[in-house]
Amino acid sequence: MSSMPIYEERLNVNYPFIGGILLWAIAVGLVPGIILGGLWWLASLYIVLTIGIIVSFFQMRVQLFQDKLIIKLGFLYRKVIEVDKIQNYSPYKILHPMRTYGGWGIRKGKDGTFALTQAFINEGVKLETTEKTFVISSQTPESFCTAIKSVKS
Repeated sequence: MSSMPIYEERLNVNYPFIGGILLWAIAVGLVPGIILGGLWWLASLYIVLTIGIIVSFFQMRVQLFQDKLIIKLGFLYRKVIEVDKIQNYSPYKILHPMRTYGGWGIRKGKDGTFALTQAFINEGVKLETTEKTFVISSQTPESFCTAIKSVKS
C-alpha cells in the first residue's frame, strides 16, 4: 500500500451552521438554569456536550489509495471500503438530504443508500459496492470518479 493517497479531499463544516447550533445550544442550555434555578451544572454539561459533538464531526476527509477508500468524519468515525468491492460509481446530486436522510452526517436513507455527507454540500458520488450503496459528499465529484476509475483499471 502506498502511503500517499491518489485522491484526497477535506470537507469542512459550514461555519454559519455551526454558529447557529452553538447559539441554539447556549439558549437551550440556559433554560434549566434560569427556570429551575441552581442547575447551572446541567446547562454547562449540555453546552460542553454540544461543543464536543461539533468538534467530533467538524471535518470530513476522503482518501483514495490504490487498494482502499477511507472516509473519516471527525475523529470518531472511519469507514474503509476496499477498491475491489466497488462495482459502480457516478457523480450524484444530493437533492433533499433532510427528506432522504433526515439530515447530514452518517445516515441511512429512505432509498436504502448509506450517506456520509457534510452539511450544505449537495454534490457527491454514489458508490455501489457488493455490500451497500454509499452516497459520499464531494466538492469535486467528477475528479473523485476519475480517481476511482484510474484505480479500478
